[in-house]
Amino acid sequence: MLATQKATAFAVIISILCLTSAPTFADNRDRSITVMTYNMYPGTEFSGIFGSQTPGELVSEVAEAFTDVHAGNVPERIDEIADQIATGSPDLVGLQEVALWRYGFPQDPAPATIVAFDFLQMLLDRLEARGKHYAPVAILTNLDAELTGVFSPTSALDIRYTDRVVILARTDMRNSELSIESADARHFAVNLPVSVLGTTVTVFRGWTSADVKHRGKTYRFINAHVESFFEPVQLAQVAELIQRASSADVPVILAGDFNSDAEAGGTAYGMLTDAGFADVWNLMPPSDPGYTWALSDEIPNVITIPTQRLDLILTRGAIEHSSVDVLGEDLAADLTPSGFRPSDHAAVRATFVLEP
Repeated sequence: MLATQKATAFAVIISILCLTSAPTFADNRDRSITVMTYNMYPGTEFSGIFGSQTPGELVSEVAEAFTDVHAGNVPERIDEIADQIATGSPDLVGLQEVALWRYGFPQDPAPATIVAFDFLQMLLDRLEARGKHYAPVAILTNLDAELTGVFSPTSALDIRYTDRVVILARTDMRNSELSIESADARHFAVNLPVSVLGTTVTVFRGWTSADVKHRGKTYRFINAHVESFFEPVQLAQVAELIQRASSADVPVILAGDFNSDAEAGGTAYGMLTDAGFADVWNLMPPSDPGYTWALSDEIPNVITIPTQRLDLILTRGAIEHSSVDVLGEDLAADLTPSGFRPSDHAAVRATFVLEP
C-alpha cells in the first residue's frame, strides 16, 4: 500500500513538473502573430489612359480599361484571395489596390455612385462565408478619378475608379489576445503628378498603420503602397516610411508593395535594409526565390511567370522570426475555375514571436 502511495505521489510530481515546464513552448505559441500582405490588382492597367493624346483616344482607353476589369472575372479572383486568407488565418492583413469601381451616366453632373465592384466588401463577405471574421481597422483612399468611357457609338458611361490601402484585423479574438490601440492612414508628402490631356492628376500613394496589443505586447503594423513609375518619388516615399517606422518606440512590422525588386538590388529596397529593417524572406530563406510579380498580364488569365520580389514583410525591433511563405503563385492550386490568377501579385505571409 505504501509503495502504491509513493508511486502515485511520484506520478503527481512528474505531472506537476511537466505542467510547470510547458509554458516556454506555450508562451512562444501564445505570443506568435501572423501577418499577410496582398496587392489585390484592380483588374486593368492605366498606362493607356495616362498616355492618351486625344479626347477620342482617352474615352476609348477608359472603356477598354473597364471592359478588361469585367473580363478578368473579379468575383472569381476575390473568391481565391479569400480562400488564401482563410487558409492562412493571419491576425492582420495589409491590402493594396483595394479597388472600388463605380459608374454613372455622362449627362449626370454628380459623381458616379453605382457600384460595379467593391473589392473590400466582396472580400469581407467571402471571408465571413468561410467562417473567418475580419474588419477594416484602417482605410486610406488614394486616387479617386472619374472619366467618360465610350464603348460604342450608342453606349457611354462615366467610369469612376477609387484606389484604397486597407488593414484588416481578425475580430474573433478576445481583447486580451488582440486589440487595436490606435490606427492611422496618410498620403505620402510627395506624390506623382500625371498630365491627362493638359489636366494634372495627382496619383496619391500612402500607408495605413495600426498599433496592436497582442497578449500584453504592443507592436506597430504598417501597410504601404509605394510609387512604381518614377523612382525619385518612390525614394522620397520610402524615406518618409523609414522616418515614420523608425520613430516608433515599439517593434515594427512593415509590409506592402514596395515596387523595388529585392533580388535585383532596388534602390528603395536598399534604403530599407540600410535603415535597419530586416527582410523576413532573407532571414528565413525558403526553398524558392519568393518572386511575387508579375503573375499575369493586363487580364489575369494571361499567365506570366514572376521574376521580381516586390511584395515584402520587414521588421525592426524585438521580434523573433518564425516562418514565411508566398501564396497565390501556384499554377496548379491557385488559379480560379476559369483559369485566372487571383492577382498579378502573390501574397506574402509571415509568422513572428514578440520577444519578452
